[in-house]
Amino acid sequence: MPRSTNFDPRRASNGVAYGLLAAIIWGAWPVFSRLGVSQSLSAYDLTVLRFGVSGLVLLPIVLRHGTAGLGWHRALVLAAGAGVPYVLISISGLSFAPAGHAGVITPSCMLMFSSFGGWWLLGDRPNRQRLCGMGLIVGGVALIGGQAFAGRAPGVWAGDMMFAAAGFLWAGYTVAARRWSVDPFQATALVSVISMVLYVPGYLAFNPTRIIDAPISEVLFQGLFQGVFAAILALVAYTRAVEQLGAARGALFAALVPVIATLLAVPVLGEQPSMAEWLGVVTVTAGIIWALSPGRTHAVRRANRFLPGNRRRRLSDSNLP
Repeated sequence: MPRSTNFDPRRASNGVAYGLLAAIIWGAWPVFSRLGVSQSLSAYDLTVLRFGVSGLVLLPIVLRHGTAGLGWHRALVLAAGAGVPYVLISISGLSFAPAGHAGVITPSCMLMFSSFGGWWLLGDRPNRQRLCGMGLIVGGVALIGGQAFAGRAPGVWAGDMMFAAAGFLWAGYTVAARRWSVDPFQATALVSVISMVLYVPGYLAFNPTRIIDAPISEVLFQGLFQGVFAAILALVAYTRAVEQLGAARGALFAALVPVIATLLAVPVLGEQPSMAEWLGVVTVTAGIIWALSPGRTHAVRRANRFLPGNRRRRLSDSNLP
């Protein structure tokens, strides 16, 4: 039997490299953000660096293409979900809870809220496999946050709740972008530029900045990481991974974020997760992989080969979540 020519090893390896790059940046973001607020900068400073830099870099795209038919009211909705509120809540939570918690709770809550939001607004009903995966995610988050709510780590529960709220905001952005079929790069440009226009003037007018007094090395590092790597490069890398590996395989790299955030927080911040927290990371990662696995799609395709035309259409991939 001749070998299939659909598989391109170079394309696949490039896709894996892009996916790993996106996962590393996403996993590093809570770690380096907590490092920033524990040194000389505040959550407000990190937010202005993120959108001040990314907004300026992406401004020519918005000036040239506008909203690309999306409309400014919808662009504002996207900015509310992935812009200043999301970043401020996330970084503020890092003042109370470890970066490892943010790396686990925010993406897992995003996946759960976006799944239910897609079901409610888009008719994208989750199948049994995805529901089981979300059950594992809930169990893992409970393991991670259990000590905080039990009173063993005072104040951490507040940060964990902020991370969950950030996941809710990002899920709103995700569902809205899917509903309106928004190009990812155009959405990023709109969110960055709108956030810059709305946030930076108020920050300069009312917020006592620490940026001027902070070491220039910290400002340059956070400006580069927040504004270029986290806001732009991660999305570009993830989009490339999806293009070269497919949406289902590309999405699996999100499962690496909790592990990367937890592992990176050990040498960078000196955080030492407890056994329960490590078990929670493993459980959440398994739940994300299970929820994003394309196993049912493959099963339906195999079953379709044995069905006549009319019944085959009822089980087409377009009906799958």
